[in-house]
Amino acid sequence: MKTKNVKISLDCKTNHISKGRKFPLLLRVACNGKHIYINIGKSIEEKFYDKQNKEIKKEVKGASSYIDYVERHKVKISEIISDFERNGQVINLQKIRETYLFQLGKIDSVSFYEYVKETIDKEKELSLLKEKTLYNYERNMVILNEYCPTLSIHDIDKTFLEKYESHLLHKLKMSRNSKFHAMCFIRKYTLRLFKDGKIKNYPFSSYIVGSPELGEPLYLELEELNKLHDLYESGELLKIVRNSKSKFTKYKTFPLGEKYQEVLKYYLASCYCGLRHSDIKTLKTSEIKGAHIVKIMKKGRKGQLKEVKIPIRKRFESLLQRKSENGFAFGVKVKECSQTNKYLKDIAKIAGIEKELTFHSARHTFAVVSLRLVIPIDVISNVLGHSELETTQRYARVVASYKNEQMNKWDKIAGDAHITEIEVSCPNCTLSVMKFAKDVLKLKKIPCKCQNCNEDFVYCIAS
Repeated sequence: MKTKNVKISLDCKTNHISKGRKFPLLLRVACNGKHIYINIGKSIEEKFYDKQNKEIKKEVKGASSYIDYVERHKVKISEIISDFERNGQVINLQKIRETYLFQLGKIDSVSFYEYVKETIDKEKELSLLKEKTLYNYERNMVILNEYCPTLSIHDIDKTFLEKYESHLLHKLKMSRNSKFHAMCFIRKYTLRLFKDGKIKNYPFSSYIVGSPELGEPLYLELEELNKLHDLYESGELLKIVRNSKSKFTKYKTFPLGEKYQEVLKYYLASCYCGLRHSDIKTLKTSEIKGAHIVKIMKKGRKGQLKEVKIPIRKRFESLLQRKSENGFAFGVKVKECSQTNKYLKDIAKIAGIEKELTFHSARHTFAVVSLRLVIPIDVISNVLGHSELETTQRYARVVASYKNEQMNKWDKIAGDAHITEIEVSCPNCTLSVMKFAKDVLKLKKIPCKCQNCNEDFVYCIAS
């Protein structure tokens, strides 16, 4: 029997004969040069089987029941293949066998979701997953389940991954980075399946996830940072109250401004030291040692420990509590990141800042403002706790872009709409240092300093 490019034939392995001179009935399913054997659940006596022609001998009495049995199971497998073709699924031999056995009730289909859930439970027990990572995995599991509620471990192939990627980008309107993390989630557990020998083919060997896009980091300009600090020191936020909407509550008003003031306090602190939300949340008074914060932080997927020493300067000092009843550096319990971000959006509106602030923007603000203040990039990298200087260079590009914008003001002097720009790059690290319009500067030699690698060099303008 042949269904398009799939051939189904009887092919018993007579070397697997039992003591009663019987061997199992097997169907050989072949497709694109590959094949599998499916045991259809019955044994046959040696006298009924023609080994040379691989068929049941019709002339032997009682052979018709075996012939009918084999044909019925050939039809079952053909119907499974036809269903795959109607649904636009790529023919997968392992998937055919699994579906066939599942329909007969001989095995349960190996669900990708069940496998992932069991694996994640083990990872949680061993503390291998961070809280944020676990949240993202659970969210990606929900999105995947909505797209394909019944997903077998054999369903994940290149075609499935390409269709799911299209679904994320075009139907769900996901950003490239969100799509990247969704596909990485599938890749992680598919690789484990492959290494554990549960699947024979690794689909990500032909499907490339790619890399995340590094967009422009959201940060505050120094003027905006000063505006927020002035708002905090003025205490104006403390005057904000919200009327209670419930008639059952004991209090008619809710001091919302106190919450705003608390959130702004530790957000500003992060702007002045570059600590992440998770590190601000756990910052204790015992980690304030003299003129420094000395904190042990977990880095990377393996949770390696790294000690970071952060100098405390005036503004940062004004926000810290060296002694508190609960032992934490801000005297209050730092709210979860999602709740903090909601308050920050309100605070930005009150301050007249037209940016969708998130807590992580504080870390970006520290890096960019530090570079603008001409603090060496290796010092900033050390305070941020970056393992590689290249990670911090992302912010150097932001500062270089700012310089270019400012240099464009020379165009107005020239008054020419078609100005040829000259770009000056660092001879050491090749980062763009500045741009200026041709024939605007009278100097023949321009002394330059690279903000990225601190290289001093002289740029000579060709005559």
